[in-house]
Amino acid sequence: MVSQISRQIKRSSRQLPLAPHQMRALRIIAEGDVRPARLAEQLKITPRAVTDVVDALTAEGLVATAPDPADRRAKIVTATDAGISHLEATRQARARISQRMFGALSPAEQEELYTLLSRVLEDSP
Repeated sequence: MVSQISRQIKRSSRQLPLAPHQMRALRIIAEGDVRPARLAEQLKITPRAVTDVVDALTAEGLVATAPDPADRRAKIVTATDAGISHLEATRQARARISQRMFGALSPAEQEELYTLLSRVLEDSP
């Protein structure tokens, strides 16, 4: 059953334009300007991989880079207004997906399901 739910979430998420790792990066960047090296640490990926992620987000107009005023050799990555709007639109899309999947359950049932699934995941290897 859990794998069936997971497949439905993945299928619905394919409608979202960014890959999951790009969305995670955009969320981190939107929380506050960040150097690429720090972003790589937070995403647990290599600096080269983070360069690809930042380049892709920049090409979409979702982030911008600028010299770090504290260290001109370094760059700072900042979310653009379009990036912030994209995050909000994605949040709304995911809420619609969740509503479609779990809307038949009452809020109490949804909470109980969350609690049970969390416990199952905690105990799994």
